[in-house]
Amino acid sequence: MIGTSIPEYIFIRICIVLVQYTTPLCIACLALLAAVRGSWAAALRHHPLAVASLLAYCIADVLYAVFVYVPHNRRLKEEAEHPPQLARDERRALFQRCFANVPDVRRYLQMWFLGADEAEIRRDNLRDFILWAFFDMSPGQESVEDDAELEEYIGIVEKCLGRKMEPGRGKAEGLRLTLDEVDTQYRSVVWYLAVGVVDFASHCLLALNGFHYHAQPASTIFSLIPPRFQDIITSRRSESDGISYWHRPHTATDKLPVLFLHGIGIGLYTYVAFFSRLNSGRQNGEGQIGIIAIENLPISFRLTGAPLSRLEFLERVATILDAHGWDRFVLASHSYGTALATHMLRSENLADRIASVVLIDPVTILLHLPDVAYNFTRRRPRKANEWQLWYFASMDPGVAHCLGRHFFWKENIVWKEELLGVARGAPTEGVGGGVNNRGVQTTARPPRKVAVCLAERDLIVDTPKVAQYLAADGDEWVVAALSPAGGQGTSAWEWSVNQDRGGSGHLTRDGIELLWFWGLDHAQAFDSKENQERLCSVIRRFCIIE
Repeated sequence: MIGTSIPEYIFIRICIVLVQYTTPLCIACLALLAAVRGSWAAALRHHPLAVASLLAYCIADVLYAVFVYVPHNRRLKEEAEHPPQLARDERRALFQRCFANVPDVRRYLQMWFLGADEAEIRRDNLRDFILWAFFDMSPGQESVEDDAELEEYIGIVEKCLGRKMEPGRGKAEGLRLTLDEVDTQYRSVVWYLAVGVVDFASHCLLALNGFHYHAQPASTIFSLIPPRFQDIITSRRSESDGISYWHRPHTATDKLPVLFLHGIGIGLYTYVAFFSRLNSGRQNGEGQIGIIAIENLPISFRLTGAPLSRLEFLERVATILDAHGWDRFVLASHSYGTALATHMLRSENLADRIASVVLIDPVTILLHLPDVAYNFTRRRPRKANEWQLWYFASMDPGVAHCLGRHFFWKENIVWKEELLGVARGAPTEGVGGGVNNRGVQTTARPPRKVAVCLAERDLIVDTPKVAQYLAADGDEWVVAALSPAGGQGTSAWEWSVNQDRGGSGHLTRDGIELLWFWGLDHAQAFDSKENQERLCSVIRRFCIIE
């Protein structure tokens, strides 16, 4: 993520113009060449390579727009296939828990309604929002029983607000991610040429660092844009359809291997130096820490098919882990990858195999709050980093389709006891089982090690609130979050200002290690050797077999 300086603002705006408006320039160029055929024919005789290259690129760009980009984006009009509804008791428990963890209900409503005036958020507006958020329904699909339940939930919101909602419908428009139209911004073929170059560079760098590429079948090479021609020559194939990945063999006898899930971006390029540093300077023990880095191509700035469903993803990952004999491992994930990590933490087949968890810039903690959804999909960009996020990530066709039609917040939100692997309300020593907030029976187990890495200036996540939630005992963080100073005893500010800037982190009352990265934005922890080492040192500690 770039910064917020004026030169960076100018740079990113120029980049956006070049990527977005190359195709109209190509059309204009072809029209001009057609109008002055004699002139360009003479130019072709004098400068054959330059003119032929320009002509070939213009034709390729226009053909791509007509026959690839436009047809591909037709799927954005399709409706989302929502997961099965929660049982009524599960839904009620989830709703009550979410609103018990809303520090400011007025702000909560206003942000979910895109900054609307409070007077314009009326009873019917709230009803429509609750239908989407907790019932996965559009207005008019609810039953009589649902009506009674909705009235109960509206009553809870009114109690939190301290007033009755105005009857009727106001002008406010709610953010309903999987029901709203999917908005994207055009990008010309030059963008996908650049993505292909970076992808090939990533391939070479990972191979030089001892990773083995496990590709999809060569027959799928043209099923995505840009094509991955390296898939033709690779000798290893993925054990699971729909997932390609990189594997560095695990040879350390005193450590556990690491499964890594990346975030939205240009694939694994961002993480190559981080992977390399994980094994640097090993002095004790023998061998190297193995890594499996899963590739999630639908969120990697490519034109691809639909992302795997939750169950499909879990099945594919289990197959890969079994193929390499990984019975226990450390799960590390970044940004969007923390949503996939949540699926694994809830999986009956995989949860017990996860020895420790490291979440970097997590977007899934307190996901019921509007910050992540609003900041990523609806905020109007002003600063350089916001323009970069908006155009190159939020408005990317693949990313927008993934979030708008395949990202269901109830599947992705994670609570801190789920990170630790203990039942809600159970002591951190893991004594006793119980039923979690989703109504699922849990068994007793020692809490797993958990580290959460947060950036002070994250432009997507409200990291102070996440830190307060993780550091608090129970739900007292809600009161702390409302205090300008952060409250007493649980404030992110209180422990972060007293923490050494290169320290290992703050251990919360529940045993979660919090790492606070001063002055950094989302994903910038991977930009410097010093911050990479902070991340790697935590993962190395968690890899130690006890």
